[in-house]
Amino acid sequence: MPAGVQVGFHLCYGDYEHAHFVEPTDTSWIVRSANALCAALDRNVSWFHLPVPRGRDDDAYFAPLGGLDLDPATVVYLGLVHATDGVEGATRRAAAGRRHLPTFGVATECGMGRRDPTTIPDLLRLHAALC
Repeated sequence: MPAGVQVGFHLCYGDYEHAHFVEPTDTSWIVRSANALCAALDRNVSWFHLPVPRGRDDDAYFAPLGGLDLDPATVVYLGLVHATDGVEGATRRAAAGRRHLPTFGVATECGMGRRDPTTIPDLLRLHAALC
């Protein structure tokens, strides 16, 4: 891959029909994976996208994020946007995340590629409302 191309990773637990194969207990696996990738690569990682399950707005889930050892230029996106609980739920998850990671972007939990296209405009409006 040419040096000028941005590299980013979506670190996911895997899912089927929007349900995780394994519900994560916290972000420790994600933190270990991100740190290991950065240590192993000879180039900067531009971004990481980290999933946040809908029911997780607690400090226990987000606390390991304090152990991220990333280049200051690397952007972290927390996948805390869920169509099912809107701005209210995402705001709760963002507040919990901010206690352990002061700066991050927001995203859907697992992207938008497999969603019904008719749901995308509402998801984009939700992102805009959060920002």
